[in-house]
Amino acid sequence: MYLAPIALFIVLSSCLFSFELKDNYTISGLEFNASTVSPSIKKDFILYKFEKNQHQKTFTASKLILKFQEKGLILEDRSKGIIHLKRKSNIDLNDLSVKIEHYYKTFFPKMRISGVEFKQGSYIDALSDGIELKFKKKAYLYNRSSLQIISKKDNKRHFINYELHAFIKVFKASHNIKRGKILTPLDLKYQEVPFTRLKGLPVQDLSILNLRIKKRLVEGKVLYQHDIEKLPDVIKDKSVNVRLISGKVHLEFQAISLQDGHIGDEINIKKKDGKRLKAKVISPYLVEIQ
Repeated sequence: MYLAPIALFIVLSSCLFSFELKDNYTISGLEFNASTVSPSIKKDFILYKFEKNQHQKTFTASKLILKFQEKGLILEDRSKGIIHLKRKSNIDLNDLSVKIEHYYKTFFPKMRISGVEFKQGSYIDALSDGIELKFKKKAYLYNRSSLQIISKKDNKRHFINYELHAFIKVFKASHNIKRGKILTPLDLKYQEVPFTRLKGLPVQDLSILNLRIKKRLVEGKVLYQHDIEKLPDVIKDKSVNVRLISGKVHLEFQAISLQDGHIGDEINIKKKDGKRLKAKVISPYLVEIQ
């Protein structure tokens, strides 16, 4: 006499099993099935079927909930009321990955790349053999960006978002560095860090001994190319050798440079007696009075 209630309980439990409805779904083929919402559904059924030239569809959550209710299934709505459905592009992305990696390696030869993750923009049914990639301006500074895929045959354009998973080696300040300081290896530490976003091109070359800081650099901050400048041939407030040639007169003495200067620049210098003169930079730490 207890078999009938037990059977009824089992039927009701299976009918009232709850599935979660989300905001976004992506499918590979043309059919949007109930199993896409929940893979545990035993008797699958079609919720929507795309036309071949159709790539995306929007539903109200209530419409999908009703379709499940017609099958005796309960949906727990975790969406915001609107469901977005997209078809996954039917292309091999390996070639795109190689091209994207090459683009970043052009700027960062020592970058260690583990992979590229794609996030579909527009639907791409197929790509012609000849394509050109157009990156956003300064996309190389970011691990997340988008690009245009342009067909060389018919100039057709597709858009795709991507995320690069990589590590990059950078120089960081090992202590607070004052503006104008000539860099030494003790000022910096070389570290590999996850590549996310950069404020400019970082210094990547170890030959930094003839450079100085243009602005104060806080300990632990990345050293960028716009933070440094080539050391002048003559440095302000430093001693310089002065050469004076006038006919048969050939004099040499030392003075203090009153400003920075590169070869070919005319700068002001001060003699030991305080007299100021103008001189031309001839070579590092050598100026000539003409």
